[in-house]
Amino acid sequence: MNRAPIRIGLDFHGVVDKYPEYFSRFTHLAKQMGMEVYIITGGPKNVVDRFLQDHKIIYKELFAILDYYDAQGMVEYFKNGEYKVPDMLWNMAKGEYCAEKKISIHIDDSKEYADWFSTPFCFYDAKNRKCTLGNKISIDFSADPKQTLEQIYQTFSQ
Repeated sequence: MNRAPIRIGLDFHGVVDKYPEYFSRFTHLAKQMGMEVYIITGGPKNVVDRFLQDHKIIYKELFAILDYYDAQGMVEYFKNGEYKVPDMLWNMAKGEYCAEKKISIHIDDSKEYADWFSTPFCFYDAKNRKCTLGNKISIDFSADPKQTLEQIYQTFSQ
């Protein structure tokens, strides 16, 4: 019986961009282990993608909230270069994307998104390099990436 691969959602700002060397190794090992990595961010997509390429961070898909709503004509742009997407739409976008893509675990440093997730949401503390899943499971991102991925595998392969 073929199982769906473990799919890991990684927030960009505050997670991947804080430790790009770590996440480069992490994403390469995840792919070797048959896992899929999805980078999920506010955007903009082209800026994030350039950073990921420069740091050799690999992923299956890159989802950017700004680009998603811009394609639907739902972004209000201002002359000073700022933009606005209604807060509720912005906050629910990551959770909806993760549900649609059947993400196994999403790692994010912004707790305000957690309420919008049906996918397991792991709150990431960049200072301690750990994320907590439902106050029960702590995943250590200061450990060797292989150990971290093995912990994720053990937690989500059942």
